[in-house]
Amino acid sequence: MILIEIGPDAPVGAIGDLAPVIAAILPTDALIGVVHPTQLACAITIDPYAADGPDQVASHLGSLLSQRGEFGARGATIGLARSDRDATSMERLIEAAETAALAARSEGVRSLWFDEGMATRRRARDTVAHSLPDAIESGAIIPYFEPVMDLQSGDLLGFEVLARWEHPVHGVIAPAHFIDIASETSAIADLTLSVMRQALFAARDWDERLIMSVNFAVPQMRDPWLAQKVIRLLTELGYPPARLEIELTEGALMDPHGVAPSIVESLKAQGVRVALDDFGTGVSSLTHLRALPFDRIKIDHSIVTRMVDDPARASIADAILRLGESLHLPVVAEGVESARIADRLRAMGCTIGQGYVFGQPMNLMQTRRMLAEQRLIPMAVVPDRLAS
Repeated sequence: MILIEIGPDAPVGAIGDLAPVIAAILPTDALIGVVHPTQLACAITIDPYAADGPDQVASHLGSLLSQRGEFGARGATIGLARSDRDATSMERLIEAAETAALAARSEGVRSLWFDEGMATRRRARDTVAHSLPDAIESGAIIPYFEPVMDLQSGDLLGFEVLARWEHPVHGVIAPAHFIDIASETSAIADLTLSVMRQALFAARDWDERLIMSVNFAVPQMRDPWLAQKVIRLLTELGYPPARLEIELTEGALMDPHGVAPSIVESLKAQGVRVALDDFGTGVSSLTHLRALPFDRIKIDHSIVTRMVDDPARASIADAILRLGESLHLPVVAEGVESARIADRLRAMGCTIGQGYVFGQPMNLMQTRRMLAEQRLIPMAVVPDRLAS
C-alpha cells in the first residue's frame, strides 16, 4: 500500500486532480482511491522477495510530486505499508500507510516505510490532539515570559509570550510537544488567543515601556478576521495596542492561502506593533519586507546560537543586521545563550537580544517577582498577617 498525503494547506480538490496522473505511472492492476480530502491510497501487488519494488515506485512518485507545486507549502509525503507484515485488512493497511506518511512529514523526508514505533508515536500524538481542546478551555495552557533585553544597557525591554501546558500527570509540558499538533488540528487559534488573553490581562499594570510579543502561526494568518479578533481582545482588556507586538514568520508572508499583508496593515492601523520572526531561515521576500510596515526583524535562533563557531552563520547574522540598518528596522537576535554570543552581537552592532543567557522563560509569579525587584510594577502592600 502506498499512501500520498498532501497536507491541509493544499487547495481543495488537489488530491482528486492527482489521481489520474498517479494512475499513469503505476502498474495496470493497481487500485487507486481518494480516502481523505488530503490522501490518495494506491494498492499494488509486489513480489515479496523483491524488496526494492515498492521503493522504486515510491521514488518515482516522489520525483513526480516534487515537480508539482499545487500541494501547499508543506508539499507531499509518501507512506508505505505491506499487507504481509503490517496489517491484516485493507482498513488497517491504509491506516499503517497513513501513519508512515505523517511520520515522513514530521521527519522532513519524502517517504517512509511503516514500523510499530510510528504507531506508538501516533497514538501519543492522537492523545495530545484529543486533550488539547479541554486543556485550552480549562486554562491549563498558560503563558511563560522570556525576557527581551537591550544588549547595550542591559535594560529589560519586554517579553516574548510562550505557551506551557500544566498537565496534572506529566507536569509542565514544553511547546515542542503540542504546538505543531495544535497547528495541524486547528486548535492553534484558540490556544494562541487564550494564552495571549492571560498574558495581557496579567501585564496591564506592568511598566508601560514593556512590550509583549506574541507568535502567530501560519494557519492563523489565513483568518481574514484575525486583526479584528486581536483588537477586540485589547479593547476588552483595556490593554494599550502599542504595548503588543505580533510576530509572524516568512512562511506566513509567502503562504498563497494566507492574508498576512492585510492583517499586518489592519493591526498597524490600530497601533499594534508587528515583527517578522525567524528571519534568515526561509525564502525571504524583500518586497514584502519593504512594502509592509514591520517594526522589527528577529534573527532566528538557529543562526544566533552557532554564529560564534560558524563563520557562515555569523555572516548571515551580520547581513541581516546591515539589512535592518538600511531599512531603519531594529533587529532582535533570538537564541542568545552565552556571554560570548552576546559580546559578538554587541560588536556587530546588534542592540536587542533574547535567550537563556538572560534567564529561562518564567511563569507569571516568577515574572512579577523579577519586575517588582526592578520596580517595573506597583509594589503591592502585603500585611504581616491576615486579619482573623
